[in-house]
Amino acid sequence: MEKAKLGITRFFTGYFKYLPKLLLSNVLFAVPLVGFYALFYFINSAAGINNVFITLLPIIFVFPFFAGITLITRNIVREDESIPTVNLFFKGLRDNFKYFIVHGIVLYLAVFFCYSSITLYWRLSEQNGIFYLAFAIVVVISVLMLFIFYNLPVMTVTFELSLKDIYRNSALMSFGEIKNNFFATLGLFLLFIFCATVFLAAPNATVLVWIMLIVSVLVVPSTASYIMNFYVYKDMEAVISNGQAKNEEIQQKIKDRQNKRDGIEEKEVLDFTGLDLDETKDMDEYLYFNGKMIKRKVLIKMRDEQQ
Repeated sequence: MEKAKLGITRFFTGYFKYLPKLLLSNVLFAVPLVGFYALFYFINSAAGINNVFITLLPIIFVFPFFAGITLITRNIVREDESIPTVNLFFKGLRDNFKYFIVHGIVLYLAVFFCYSSITLYWRLSEQNGIFYLAFAIVVVISVLMLFIFYNLPVMTVTFELSLKDIYRNSALMSFGEIKNNFFATLGLFLLFIFCATVFLAAPNATVLVWIMLIVSVLVVPSTASYIMNFYVYKDMEAVISNGQAKNEEIQQKIKDRQNKRDGIEEKEVLDFTGLDLDETKDMDEYLYFNGKMIKRKVLIKMRDEQQ
């Protein structure tokens, strides 16, 4: 219980300490967010389609900019001394653009799949109870996809991993770090409740639209990222770092066994700096080297073999 209180205290202390940086990161994110959503809203309206999945297409194009927010919130969570918000935002965008485009496509497809499947099986279950099972399965899959996307962004900006390893590790951590994922979900749910409460307080539709715009653009993105990274980053860093160290150790053992099998032994690199190895001098003279007295001619031979 005491640990949980300390965690909550640390959460809010960090959040309000770095609130100006979080708000600035939201402003930087708001430009592409509003631009792309306005563009696709116009296309959707002009074509007369009014399809929700066309409206959601900006996810793909906006998600690379979320890499900038992720890098900033990750540094806040690990309590870095210096957090240059603007530089970090564009560094995250530049260094992770390709991977986050892929993540955006995957996220869009995941939203499409989950929304379509949940609505379909819910309607079918009203006609036939057997579809409640399919509905439950889809809900579980949707939750696991949500957990995966808690880990994907911060893992991408933190570690030099292939896409395959990023998705594999994120999938494994959706199960393995279930407690952290649960707390992240609880935090996002409370953020949703806060936003809903603010929206309900609007006196009329015009004010509601402005409040929704301000909250959604200037509060939600970095706050949601901070919540996710606060709960998943530190344990992820420990797991991935230990895994990489263990993998390097295993690879070295495999290499040593292979060399031993092939009769290859790694030779020690000797440093002959400072030794008088003048070949015109007495070759039988003993010189002190590596804690031993060795003849000059032997040292010269050792040097020549190493070269």
